[in-house]
Amino acid sequence: MASIKKSNENSCYFCTSTLKPPNLINMKEILEKSLLQRIERLEAFEERMMIRLENISIRINELNWIILFCEVHPVNGTKLSKDIRIECVIYDKEGAILEVGQNYLDEENFFGFEILEYKFYNGEELADKVGKIRIYPK
Repeated sequence: MASIKKSNENSCYFCTSTLKPPNLINMKEILEKSLLQRIERLEAFEERMMIRLENISIRINELNWIILFCEVHPVNGTKLSKDIRIECVIYDKEGAILEVGQNYLDEENFFGFEILEYKFYNGEELADKVGKIRIYPK
């Protein structure tokens, strides 16, 4: 609802409105959900390495970084069977690799589960170019 107010006796008027600008947070959430739907896990790789990737999520922060989080759990027990590298690869819609991130898990220091984070700068609107995001152990 808009209202018109007189600012002073010189007949200067201004308009105030209670209409809100488009909600940028909702646009960010829509983009995060869209990216989350493009994630591909390679479960055969997970089985071979005897782990599970769980609770995968994506956030875009205020500095325009795309951040992917996931938990790594051993299939059995609380220890890894060997050192593991987890790769996260972003592909464009034609299948070309745009970005690669890696995390390393050391068998000796691992206990229970680990939370991993991958950061990719959303420069040149990287998110709009994403065809798929693969995350897998090696």
